[in-house]
Amino acid sequence: MADRIKELKEEVKKGNIRAALSLAEAFKWGYYGGSDPHGAARMYRICCRSRDKKTASLGFFNLGNLYYCGYLSHTEEDREKDRARAWSCFIKSAMLYENPSALSRLGDMYRYGQYVSKNEAISLALYGKASLA
Repeated sequence: MADRIKELKEEVKKGNIRAALSLAEAFKWGYYGGSDPHGAARMYRICCRSRDKKTASLGFFNLGNLYYCGYLSHTEEDREKDRARAWSCFIKSAMLYENPSALSRLGDMYRYGQYVSKNEAISLALYGKASLA
């Protein structure tokens, strides 16, 4: 297991974005030991810089989810800042890459008033756009 992580890290150092995505998922879900959300976040940030639109979209969306779900927060103050970071990641994934999951997550944020003002009309519009994507 440790050998696989080492191998993926070496590939990431060489610029292999797919290895960064694999390592992010491994850290997120604890495939090779315990989960490491901060390690996953570092790898997703690398994915966000990918020239491949799908990989960049996944990077922004998954990084946003780590922030949104509070996996990177240590205090309630961090949690509020992380909601802003999540919103930013979801906006990039949704608007730059037309990711329907990101549109839905933005809809959730407007529906429940998380970081943004509660707005059912915007929420429904985002859900509708997500269903068409």
